Amino acid sequence: CARLLHTLVLAGPFCRRDDLDYSPLENALEHAARSGPQVVFILGPIVDAGNLGIASGEPVLPGRSADDICSLEEVYTEHVLPLFRRGLAAIRNANPATEVFILPSLEEVLGFHPLPQPPLHLSLGPLLGESGAEQLRGLGAHFLPNPAHLSLEGLRVTLTSADPLSPLLRAGFVARPEDRRIERALRLILEQRRLFPVFPRDPALVSEARAAALDFPRGETPDVLVFPSATGTASGQFVEGRLIVNPG
Repeated sequence: CARLLHTLVLAGPFCRRDDLDYSPLENALEHAARSGPQVVFILGPIVDAGNLGIASGEPVLPGRSADDICSLEEVYTEHVLPLFRRGLAAIRNANPATEVFILPSLEEVLGFHPLPQPPLHLSLGPLLGESGAEQLRGLGAHFLPNPAHLSLEGLRVTLTSADPLSPLLRAGFVARPEDRRIERALRLILEQRRLFPVFPRDPALVSEARAAALDFPRGETPDVLVFPSATGTASGQFVEGRLIVNPG
């Protein structure tokens, strides 16, 4: 039978749009080390393409002068990956059994794959390097595709860093009653047995040749469905007996 699963869900972007201060992510990883969850889900983007410094092509790392511009690759190798190594090492030292799952995002600046996306250690392979990926794996990290379908402690879990809820509301499939639109849209996702059931595709970046990865495995609705959505606030609610988590 299914067991209780202490889980922490973190969703990017992990810094403000006008700087590259990743202290929110650092604080969240420190909290994970203190609280000892069994599972930590980290949903990208890790480096957000919409960040103003990133989008300008002239990013400046915290603590550097404004004319000390770095490359996008250096944002990962000199700033983000060391932060992950420190954070995951602290989690591993405090709670060796904690597992960390990392999902990519359509908004990842150096991720150019449509849905379904390969794991970050593959799409950023030359950047991470085999030793970098192995270091993170050795600290309890698992790189997942987007979306991902898992079985954890008897629970079927589906995750995506994209937003399947907002397209349903934009398309007008759910109109009334106003105070139950979100619940009815979530129920529609479960009934369709797939993420992103809207046609034409929304988001548009979907590889139709591999779109079967957006379906729930074996047509079974997951026990837990996790995705960030711009609709509503961070929340968790039960729909048709399934837990749906919006980390915000």
